[in-house]
Amino acid sequence: MKKLIAIVLISFSTSFATECQPKISISDVERTASSYVGNITSVKLSKNKSGECYYKVYGEKGYVTIDASNGELLKFTKKREK
Repeated sequence: MKKLIAIVLISFSTSFATECQPKISISDVERTASSYVGNITSVKLSKNKSGECYYKVYGEKGYVTIDASNGELLKFTKKREK
């Protein structure tokens, strides 16, 4: 049962990302994000409930959320220090 739920969730979440048609290149996203997060570890394209697509870029200093249609920085979250 857990495997079935996991498969459904994964297929459902990837269907949202495939519907996104970003208007900015991944290199522009990385260039914008690197000044905030430092060394980039991952970049994910996602879609929210209202249908807007965005990139979430994770790095060594935190993560940023960037609008996929215009490249605007939406949010920066700094990583907590231990």
